[in-house]
Amino acid sequence: MDFYEKWLEYDYNPWILFDSTGKVITLNQEAQFLLADVTPHEIFELAVTYANQSYGFKTTMMDLEYGKYEFFSIMVGYEDNDSIAIRLYQKPPERIHEPHLKQLSAHNIYTLIDLAVSTSSISRQNGFTTTLDPTLPDIRIDPEIFVKLLTEMFSCFNDTEAIEIKLSLKTGETLKFEGRRYPIFQLSSKGDLDPSCSIHVLKKLANQLNGYLTRKANLLTLEAPLIME
Repeated sequence: MDFYEKWLEYDYNPWILFDSTGKVITLNQEAQFLLADVTPHEIFELAVTYANQSYGFKTTMMDLEYGKYEFFSIMVGYEDNDSIAIRLYQKPPERIHEPHLKQLSAHNIYTLIDLAVSTSSISRQNGFTTTLDPTLPDIRIDPEIFVKLLTEMFSCFNDTEAIEIKLSLKTGETLKFEGRRYPIFQLSSKGDLDPSCSIHVLKKLANQLNGYLTRKANLLTLEAPLIME
């Protein structure tokens, strides 16, 4: 791998090369992570739709969101009918809040979830169902921010059915801040999600927990570091 190939491989922006049928020929490291949240077919259709009418390269400004990824522009290029490439330009991430860990005390995450559920149940008729991994230890987290985030998440669902809550430990990934890597806990809520619900406030709150929040179909998911010490 020469210098330019390495530059492309480790670029912060996803880059994918397709053949004429939509099969991935090659992609960089960031694109591999992106394809965990969106299908190659959807990205290929995006490339074909916004390609230049003749051979060459075309940049289009647009807002896109796939899982935790947000983009502000794409560039599509092709020089023949055999292949087409697309590069998606990521929006700069919001600065991680990074609280000093010594100021965070340990809390039972199940108790905090119960508190948010109890608070939200007052105004709901259809209630909640929970599937919680029982093995998570007490974690160091801001309890007020966490409970506030959950209640805001729950308020995004219409009261037409029960909200399904799932809590688990995410395998294969870690989050890094303050020079250390931490496992990730994943908490999702699923139900009749109001499409007009804005998640901007939710993302701000998730950021204060050193995590991020994503919306997909009828699902809201928080991923944050499991800090135990």
